[in-house]
Amino acid sequence: MAYPSLNSLRTFEAAARLLSFNKAAHELCISPSAVSHQVRQLEQQLNTKLFTRIERGVTLTPIGEYYFSNVQQGIQILLRATDVVMDPKRSRTIKMSVVPFFATRWLMPRLESFQLRYPDWELAIQTSTQKSDFGTEDLDLVIRRGKGSWPDLTSKLILSETLTPVCSPQMSKSISNLTDLAQAPLLYNTQVLTEWAEFFSYLGEPLNVPTARLEFQNSSQILEACSTGIGVALMDPTLIQDELKTNRLTQLLGLTVPSLRNYYLVYPDKQRERKGLQVFLNWIEGSSTCE
Repeated sequence: MAYPSLNSLRTFEAAARLLSFNKAAHELCISPSAVSHQVRQLEQQLNTKLFTRIERGVTLTPIGEYYFSNVQQGIQILLRATDVVMDPKRSRTIKMSVVPFFATRWLMPRLESFQLRYPDWELAIQTSTQKSDFGTEDLDLVIRRGKGSWPDLTSKLILSETLTPVCSPQMSKSISNLTDLAQAPLLYNTQVLTEWAEFFSYLGEPLNVPTARLEFQNSSQILEACSTGIGVALMDPTLIQDELKTNRLTQLLGLTVPSLRNYYLVYPDKQRERKGLQVFLNWIEGSSTCE
């Protein structure tokens, strides 16, 4: 039995990922007709239809979707293996994507302990709040904030989050009870707009529409706005220890409640035997127990 060539599989992967023969041709620096010819040969060799042609591109057939998923994973494995052979140092690099606020507030201050414990390993850290695709991105793991369940992925709890209302010392003088708090300018994270309602619900106090509602894209923006006296934020005290110790921020009403979301290390189960993943898991689990 003659198997498809690696070149034809590479062409198929590009066309399936981009859902366009023209875009695949541009990426591979070949002509669209060459892409079409290679795909047609592959379909003939497999004796099955992989694409359905539509007016402005192509879509994958059900068997095409199955084949694409597996071919893409195979190509990623080959690329990673080639990288290691060409540059052995890469085999000692742990690649991860981390929620930005957690990266700067929790992970970065602890990296020295990782380097001391594992001096032969390197960390390649990118920050993102978006869902990662382990099939297309060269990642060993991600750290995300959520409820602990991601389809087809394994998650390990790193930090159980608690939330406390904080504001500038000047603003705190006008807030002496929950009614005052509900009427204060509340700072919202656009990615979790339900958080203030969840906070008041936990305390048994329904939140009516506040007099001022300010929305921000991430926790760093919220922290900056809160520090300058714009409004009240819900933050995890573990991640803003410096601001609390230096009185740049004040905790309100002595309130701290458990969050519905926590920080998790997330990875595909098939990657659990990766040496780099095991190294990082061992280190971060030790760091977490020291909180």
